[in-house]
Amino acid sequence: MLFDEVLKNPMVRKAIAAGEEQAGKVVGKLLSSESVATGIQNLLSAASAARATFDAGVQSALKAANLPSSGEVQALKQKIEELEALIDGLSARVDAAPPADEPAPPRRER
Repeated sequence: MLFDEVLKNPMVRKAIAAGEEQAGKVVGKLLSSESVATGIQNLLSAASAARATFDAGVQSALKAANLPSSGEVQALKQKIEELEALIDGLSARVDAAPPADEPAPPRRER
């Protein structure tokens, strides 16, 4: 491709590297500014609050539609896995039990 050939040119590579270096310096100066850092912190805080509000809205919508949340689905999945393990254990005990025509060994009292 023509674009790939242009990027292979040593002069273009030098220009790109110089541009990246200058951009790095500008970003460094911006981030070292207290007002910019405070602005970024406020922006991130507002974004976090917006996310929490959105999540609460989604939870309300799911509840209104009588749909489970992801946490409820995860808890249900875990309960199903526990029940499957219990059933597997019972199945193994039934398989290990003597056939019905043989008398079962006497049970010990606890």
